[in-house]
Amino acid sequence: MCSAGYIASRTKLARDVTEFFAVVEELAGISRHAIRPTHDTPFIRQESDGHLHVRMLHWGLVPFWAKDQKFSHSTFNARSESLAEKPTFREPFRSRRGILPWVSYVEWREELGINVPYELSLRNEAPLALAGLWDCWTDGKTILESCTIVTTTPNELASQFQDRMPVILHPEHYDLWLSPATPASDLKVIMAPYPASEMKVELANPEDFKRKAPNGPQGVLEF
Repeated sequence: MCSAGYIASRTKLARDVTEFFAVVEELAGISRHAIRPTHDTPFIRQESDGHLHVRMLHWGLVPFWAKDQKFSHSTFNARSESLAEKPTFREPFRSRRGILPWVSYVEWREELGINVPYELSLRNEAPLALAGLWDCWTDGKTILESCTIVTTTPNELASQFQDRMPVILHPEHYDLWLSPATPASDLKVIMAPYPASEMKVELANPEDFKRKAPNGPQGVLEF
């Protein structure tokens, strides 16, 4: 599974999405921070104008047909093997795909009775391009755009921490994943574990996941 991560500061995120994803967007008021389910995360998607845009979406997918927003508490990850069958993810998988441009993702491992967080990222310092899905929910008064991270079986590195890992896209697969015109049947091959040899792991700071920003956006842990 993928239950936490880090996103970049506004300046670095703007540079990353321009350099790696060909997105030009104004991103206001973002500092590098740790992120957990139900927080807002940057999300890149192709919109009706044909261009890629980065938006801040609620992490935890709420399908358009849900009765309320509580649905998101169990939908921050989506198993790649069952996307085409699960009612929650079937329609987003067909036509509402996107990328979460994260610095890294975080997993915990129990060591001597203590849960220790580890940060997994790419050796070349490029941002992680996490495969995601999104949906738009409304109760007639509130509109909520939300997302989930697609997971797959772990590589040799990630398997030290969990039995799942996020799908990390290779640059040559960005367009294929982002285009709503790509048939879902063509995407199975790219939802494979990322090569462990191209990743690294470092200790994360557990304090990063305890901080709160009372004056910031809901769920944002800024520092």
